[in-house]
Amino acid sequence: MKKITIVSLLILLPVPATISYLYQTKPEFVEQISLMEELKTAQTDEEKSASVKKMLLHLEQRLVDDPEDVESWSLLTDSYTTLKRYNDALRTIENLYRIEGKIPAIMFRYADIMSMANNGRFEGKPNEIINEALELEPMNKDGLWLSGLAALQHGDIKKALKNWHQLHKQFDEGSESQVKIKEYIDLIHEQVIENENTSIESVALQVEIILSEDLLSEVNRDDYVYIYAKNIDNSLVPLAILSKKVSDLPTQVVLDDSMALVASNKLSDHKQVQIIARISKKANTQSMPGDLIGTLDFVPTHTHSPLKLIINSIIQ
Repeated sequence: MKKITIVSLLILLPVPATISYLYQTKPEFVEQISLMEELKTAQTDEEKSASVKKMLLHLEQRLVDDPEDVESWSLLTDSYTTLKRYNDALRTIENLYRIEGKIPAIMFRYADIMSMANNGRFEGKPNEIINEALELEPMNKDGLWLSGLAALQHGDIKKALKNWHQLHKQFDEGSESQVKIKEYIDLIHEQVIENENTSIESVALQVEIILSEDLLSEVNRDDYVYIYAKNIDNSLVPLAILSKKVSDLPTQVVLDDSMALVASNKLSDHKQVQIIARISKKANTQSMPGDLIGTLDFVPTHTHSPLKLIINSIIQ
């Protein structure tokens, strides 16, 4: 079954209010919720910075006093997610999962954040956790939503539609969430028809990523590896992107149209691209001095030959 690029569009659209996470606030957490709302409405960088410091210090102190405080771990996860610090959110949700165990609401949240930390991808462990949690609670709204997204990324349109039709039935008739899910279902149907009417060959670039032995002393196992394709005009928006860790190297990856960040700007829309592999100490999609990098220039997008990219230089 064909992979469709509509998933890229869905990622950019507002998510329906289905992720209704487990923990609601007790009275002693009203202050923390107030701080989170203060952050969301802050106008200047100074206001945001002050709100962040207050919020995180408040939670960190609670966890120093009680490392098993479930609600503090939950709210700290919310805080990091709001700040788009997904790797920190992943660390905190792992603590919550460790304490609480296999509760479906936590498992769906865990899988969701894990995907955010992996550029929105659900392959591997996130998808495994979603499937396991759905076995415990088959009609969970969060699970049906996330399972639909994961299926769509994998190219399983039938499964995505099945899950979202089930989700659609669970909302009140005419509610905002039901209307939004219906829009997504209609978008998929439209994309399927468009795919059936086009003869454009899909693109799948197979790339082996290798770190030069001369640079082994410059990295740690947990450093981030970003692999992406760009238009040769050096456009800032990648045509396809994924992330790994240095511990995964050397590794074989496939860059294809399903990884497009913008549905109207895919690998198959270009005859040639530049492929880049970059190692960074931080979870930062922007190149920084000190990052390690390797590139392949003027790569034909419709090549079927395996490619080899060596990370062999340091950004000055």
